[in-house]
Amino acid sequence: MTPTITQPSHQESSLPSWVIWIQCAAFVVLYAVWILPEIVGFRNTALVTGAIFGAYSIYQYRKSLLQKSALSIWLMVALFGWATFHLVFLSSDFALQYVEYFRIWKYAAIGAVMATGLGLSLIHSDTNESGRYWCVIYFGLCTPCIIYLIKYTLTMAGRVYGLDIPVSMQVYSFSQPFYVPKTDYVAFCLPAFSIALGSLIRLSDIDGSWRLKNLLSLVAQILIISGTLFLFAAQNIKNGIVYAALLFIIFGMIFCARHLSRLTWKKIAGILVAFAILISGIIVNVKKNDSWRTLVTDTKIGLQIEKYPNWKDEVKYNFPLNENGVMVSATNYQRAAWAYAGIKLAIENPLGYGLIEDSFAKLAKVRWSDVGSSLSHSHSGWLDVILAVGFPGFFIILGAILFVLKRTYVQQKNCWAILGFYPLLANLLLWFTTEVSATVTFAALIFWICLAGGLIAGKSIETASPKLVSE
Repeated sequence: MTPTITQPSHQESSLPSWVIWIQCAAFVVLYAVWILPEIVGFRNTALVTGAIFGAYSIYQYRKSLLQKSALSIWLMVALFGWATFHLVFLSSDFALQYVEYFRIWKYAAIGAVMATGLGLSLIHSDTNESGRYWCVIYFGLCTPCIIYLIKYTLTMAGRVYGLDIPVSMQVYSFSQPFYVPKTDYVAFCLPAFSIALGSLIRLSDIDGSWRLKNLLSLVAQILIISGTLFLFAAQNIKNGIVYAALLFIIFGMIFCARHLSRLTWKKIAGILVAFAILISGIIVNVKKNDSWRTLVTDTKIGLQIEKYPNWKDEVKYNFPLNENGVMVSATNYQRAAWAYAGIKLAIENPLGYGLIEDSFAKLAKVRWSDVGSSLSHSHSGWLDVILAVGFPGFFIILGAILFVLKRTYVQQKNCWAILGFYPLLANLLLWFTTEVSATVTFAALIFWICLAGGLIAGKSIETASPKLVSE
């Protein structure tokens, strides 16, 4: 028998189902509009509503937080404590850090309360109802991709048939007010993609012949994978394709480790279809993105930050030529240079500057006098976190993520474990080379840690398994 994550030593009463439904509805609304501009009211209403009911859940299950399984939650409390200490005693620019503290950190704290309460409510919910909650949560995770696909369809229909589609309902360019950054699409669509992969593994655990509902579930997961890859390819998001491929490799390793000796043709066929979709997405992105072909040569130039200063100010300095005599790809060159410079700054400033969004630019201007005003992030989320809250803050976050991943990995047959494991794994990966150290994406990272922390706190995930269509 698979070992349980925790075993409660006391009996806790369940919340009324309507409370959990409100929490689930708040999550769906929040996740659907989190990255969309011009509708902050919906986002804030969902966030505050979820936090209010989340606080009630935390109070109801407060004893669960006194167990060792709640370590990740307490690590998040320690992170907020460290951020406060940093503001008061270690701040490099108190006025600017004070403003950010009551913007980003307050925003993340409200989300943390909502997520912790939601996780506790879901894991303690009645097993007969939990399957419905799971479907709602999973749908919520898919809403950013669904909204994009709807807007893409309307945009294409408008161009082909000459329809007057409102700007807010189109896929918008950088210059338009409803533009959504590519990094936000990666951060908010990869969790659903990763859960679809985890659900495929869960489907593969079914012994014997599959029933119709299992096949329908397989189709649903493949559609989610396809839709996400289509979004990344259509928006030409290189990071999205890279991390989708990495997640698929990890998925393949887990799958083979568990089922190599008992594969059936149906399972093999399902995996091959998903793999073919992934390869198709990669091929489309490579054809659209010439920077893939010069990645290695451009990176070599980018690592020579003192010899080639364009990364400091792209207006003042021209782009250099790579070893083939061709001008470097701005994406490849700048990301390599910023990463190398960020590592040097992190080593020189181990306690961080104090700003989640602009520490790299501030420290770089102190270190190199010719840095221009266009410099902002290091384009590595983890580097930006280290430059913001130092290695102590970074290791608190990393420790919480690794603790959750370890506790949920052994429970892959359970959907709540999948919800805790795969989205956090996706976040752990994408923060390496993606510009996600910003208000929304940082709050989302804390949200995922706290949601997963609530799911593993106080009750065995194994005994709280939802009754799903994939079973």
